[in-house]
Amino acid sequence: MRRWAIVVSTVCGLAAAGVWAAEKAKLPPMKDVPKDMRVYYVSFLVAGPKYAPSSPEHEALRPKHLAFIRKMISEKKVRLAGPFADEGKLIGMSIVDASSLQEAKAWLDQDPAVQAGFFAHEIHPVMLPDLESLRVRY
Repeated sequence: MRRWAIVVSTVCGLAAAGVWAAEKAKLPPMKDVPKDMRVYYVSFLVAGPKYAPSSPEHEALRPKHLAFIRKMISEKKVRLAGPFADEGKLIGMSIVDASSLQEAKAWLDQDPAVQAGFFAHEIHPVMLPDLESLRVRY
């Protein structure tokens, strides 16, 4: 039994030493890479199954969609958002400050235009500098 206690103590000590060494042996800073990189989620707004840009329904949803984006920005769930300026298949984009892809999707699925089927989201994790100090003004 005493031998078993010595083995367990030794293994625990080696594990603790390994963790300490790993923390001390951090990679040197890389040149030209921001020091405060972190994961966000970039969401591309695309046409949903009911997308009809000239329809009265779409025009009625626009203020609700914009109010939703403004609310998400004020809650710091979305850091920035905006439409694309061309007529391509991507309609807009946003940077979502969520703890997971599932959380980002759950938040963006609350958009009234997504719920109505006019828009859909393609969401991808992205590494960006910390956007905590970014301000969006209305």
